Amino acid sequence: MRCKTCGTALPEGAMFCGECGSSVLAASALSDTQHVEPLPVAGRREALTAPARVPTRASAAKALFRLVFSTGENVVVSGPGLIGRNPVPGPSDGPLEVVRIVDPQLSVSKTHVEFGIENGLFWVSDRHSGNGTSISVAGEETLHAVPGERYGVARGTRVRIGEQFFDIL
Repeated sequence: MRCKTCGTALPEGAMFCGECGSSVLAASALSDTQHVEPLPVAGRREALTAPARVPTRASAAKALFRLVFSTGENVVVSGPGLIGRNPVPGPSDGPLEVVRIVDPQLSVSKTHVEFGIENGLFWVSDRHSGNGTSISVAGEETLHAVPGERYGVARGTRVRIGEQFFDIL
């Protein structure tokens, strides 16, 4: 058995990858049809147009996502926010969760990535960072994010920011 996030060979019965820390159960829940692509929006602050979904009790509850960082940070988020070494919301950003990560190499920008949750779907957007953002799903080619563009990402996806990364669980 191999980790669906990083491809490392795993011992039988493993629940987490020893190399990247990804949940084997969460990664195996992804289907081959899930992939990363830009979400269509008319403007950055307008509502996302997500695929039509049948409402369920689970989707009616507030969605929670765990972000597990290569630097050791581990954060549960439930709404929009910013990630970086010292993220600072702009005057028109409104209330945001602020996730600070340690990056001694300074490869992560002060305000590197914006994220949010729309209709139970997690999305990320590069905030014109110096070292860029890339999105990796097991079995697919890595996508390099265009600054300002929103990308819907499924659980088990790895987002690389500078020399660091975080997994969405």
